[in-house]
Amino acid sequence: MLPLPAAITSQLDKASIIRLTISYLKLRDFSGHGEPPWSRDGPPTNKSLKAGRSRTQGGLAMEIFEQHQGTHILQSLDGFALAVASDGRFLYISETVSIYLGLSQVEMTGSSIFDYIHHQDHSEIAEQLGLGLSQNQNLASPESGSEESTSTAGTNNPDGK
Repeated sequence: MLPLPAAITSQLDKASIIRLTISYLKLRDFSGHGEPPWSRDGPPTNKSLKAGRSRTQGGLAMEIFEQHQGTHILQSLDGFALAVASDGRFLYISETVSIYLGLSQVEMTGSSIFDYIHHQDHSEIAEQLGLGLSQNQNLASPESGSEESTSTAGTNNPDGK
C-alpha cells in the first residue's frame, strides 16, 4: 500500500512500515488540503488561464511540463529537497539524500530532524518549527518533543537518542 517499489517494501520491518505509513498519511493529509496553510491568505491562483488555454502544440507541451514540474525541479537541484512536519518529523525527503548524506529516503522518512542535526542547532530548528523548547530539552528522542510516539527504528544514530 505504500508508494514504494516492492523490492524495498518486502525488506522493511514492522516498525519501519508503521513509520512510513504514518508519514505517508500525514503527507497525503497535508497535500490534500490544497494550498499549504502559509499561503492561504495570499492572492488566489488564477485557474481561468489554465482552463481557457487552447490545446495548441505549445500549450500541450506546457501542460505536460507542468505535470512533471516537481520531477524537473528535483533533477535540477544540486542537493535534496525535504518537507518537515510541525513536530520535526520528515514528511518527505527526495531520493537524492542518499548521495549527500549516505542515508536512504526510506530510512529518513518519518524520523525526527533532531536525530540528524547538531544538538546546538536544536533550539533554532525548534523555533523555526514553532516548537517550545527550553535550553535543557533535547528533541532527539520522540518521547521528549512530541506527545505522539512514533518509532525511530532505522535511524543512524550511534548514541541511541
